[in-house]
Amino acid sequence: MSFFKYRKMCGRVLMAAAFYRDLEPENLPIPNKQVMQLIQYTLRDDAQIDTMTRLISVNPALTAQLLGLVNSAFFGFRQSIKTISDAVIAMGMDSLKNLVLCFAVKEALSKKNIPEFDIDTFWEDSIRRGVAAQQLGYLVNGPVEEAFTAGMLQDIGLLVLFFMEPEKADRWPLLRSNLPQLRHEMEEELFHTTHDNVGALLAQKWNLPKSYTFAIAYHHLFFNKNEAQKFGQTKKQSILAGMMHLADLYNAFYTCHDKTGALTDLKKKSKLLFGLTDDKVESLLSLLPGQVEETSNALNISVGTQMNFDAVMGQANRKLVEDNISYQELTWRLQNSLKQRDEYAAKLEAELDVAREIQKSLQPDIEKIHQVGAFNIPAFHLSGDFYDYFSREDGTICFCLGDVSGKGTSAALLMAKAISLFRCLCKVVDDISQIVQLMNTELCETAVRGMFVTFVGGWLDPESKTINIINVGHLPPFLVSDSGIIKIEASDPPLGVLPDALHPARQFSIKDSRLFLYTDGFTEGRLKKGEAEDLGQELGIKGFLRWLLQSRKMPLNDQMAWIKDQCKTQLAPQSDDLTLMILSGE
Repeated sequence: MSFFKYRKMCGRVLMAAAFYRDLEPENLPIPNKQVMQLIQYTLRDDAQIDTMTRLISVNPALTAQLLGLVNSAFFGFRQSIKTISDAVIAMGMDSLKNLVLCFAVKEALSKKNIPEFDIDTFWEDSIRRGVAAQQLGYLVNGPVEEAFTAGMLQDIGLLVLFFMEPEKADRWPLLRSNLPQLRHEMEEELFHTTHDNVGALLAQKWNLPKSYTFAIAYHHLFFNKNEAQKFGQTKKQSILAGMMHLADLYNAFYTCHDKTGALTDLKKKSKLLFGLTDDKVESLLSLLPGQVEETSNALNISVGTQMNFDAVMGQANRKLVEDNISYQELTWRLQNSLKQRDEYAAKLEAELDVAREIQKSLQPDIEKIHQVGAFNIPAFHLSGDFYDYFSREDGTICFCLGDVSGKGTSAALLMAKAISLFRCLCKVVDDISQIVQLMNTELCETAVRGMFVTFVGGWLDPESKTINIINVGHLPPFLVSDSGIIKIEASDPPLGVLPDALHPARQFSIKDSRLFLYTDGFTEGRLKKGEAEDLGQELGIKGFLRWLLQSRKMPLNDQMAWIKDQCKTQLAPQSDDLTLMILSGE
């Protein structure tokens, strides 16, 4: 990685951790002065054994921990090592530098107590990642000396996040029990940043080696397929980031609920990143429990009894069987629910068919009165639009058309009530204004959920060709003749809104004219043919009037058939009912 690319990466880290970037050094966990001096010395290329031995020896706790680890099975030296000088000779300068760095960081991060946070499980996971990363280093010829420390440090950012927001410490068990990718997403939601961003920031503030800063910042990017495909470079920091990525999955196998998912992901990515076989992955997994116990003892960290690989696999297999049984049971229940749903849907469909038949029976026989024609095309099984017309004993033609607010069954029921009221009242009352007034009073008294009815109704005298008509809250009917078009605007609000509203009738002659009553399904219908700029636009009042004028010379029945065909060919599938009534004075 070039210096400029590294600086760019650091900039992204700082931006992602915006909440933490302005923190002063004293706000972050840092080692004491002696340990910080030791860390800085270990980073020097010209570090001398004598000086390093002296700096370590002045810290009894660090000396004891280093000697304990050097003499543990983790290193496996045959002879007992009693002094730091002997440890340097036995391990080599590079190994000692990395161990010193690891111990120093752990000491700094262990100073503060976080209530309700299980610090031992955090360091247990850190040790497991460190051991896994080191063993991977041997397998893939990676940076073994740095691997253990990098694994130990890769999640230090999470500890800092809990330091800064200790009230969220109770979320740690939940985070720990999930796969790394999901945990990473959960951190983003919980803290608005993630441990890799904050960990890299901390590494920068401590002036840790660039290889550590890069690996801490980038070890989660290997979840990204594009990043994984770029992997394979010989750059040390890239290899280290990949090793840490896998170390996270090795740890997850022992800590998360979805052990099968962790193992599957681990084997897949081990092969993708380093070409490791499944046997090598399982062999390394089986080594971890013993090495974690040995290392934790040397570091004086309580981790409890470690479950061996076979026991974890047995647990995972049992869960897999339980999940399979649960899946089969769930599948059976789902199939049974689908069957019940289909049976219920069939029953409901049959009931709706009956309701549709009843609704159609409320509509008049269009063949009986040649001066009137009408049709209704429901958008759903039942319509909220309605129309009716019939002759009284004196020959007067009573007609109405309307639209009920809402859709479905509730609208259909209110529609049926409105039609029934109109038909019944027309047979006993001689004034259309009084009829509409009585309908309004009844609907106001029984209205539910704010439903209302827009309504146009009246009487036509077939001899004089005069009509008495009332429009309450409905779209304006059009009276079309050779001499022009008259719009009959609404004079009052819809039925069922104001109980004391007066509804005076208006009188017109329809001689040599046609009166068109319609619902908003026409004007709000969307065009599916025509010019490109018109597609998806509403037909609108102008478009609907254009249809009426184009077809007004046709016989009444032919005009209705032509308008029906226009609806089918010109309009997109309807979302509202289409209802039209035509009264002819020709």
